[in-house]
Amino acid sequence: MTDSQVKALQTSLYEMMERIERKEAILEQLEDIGRLQVEIADTAPQQLCHYLERRSYAKALEFLQHGLIHDGPRPPTADDEEKHL
Repeated sequence: MTDSQVKALQTSLYEMMERIERKEAILEQLEDIGRLQVEIADTAPQQLCHYLERRSYAKALEFLQHGLIHDGPRPPTADDEEKHL
């Protein structure tokens, strides 16, 4: 997944959310998101693909905005350690 694809996806998701708030049509954004989803299918993180496939667009945008895209496993958190106690 390239930086330009990440930026384009973020932009389309953000614009769609804004248009929904204004009660405007979102067909153009949905088409862009669908096209980008196909483009990045082989290189995007599994979690992002999951959000896009389920049309959890707010979660997908949050995932992209918080820089959670990485190739390796995420480091354990304090919550993970508490679950094992």
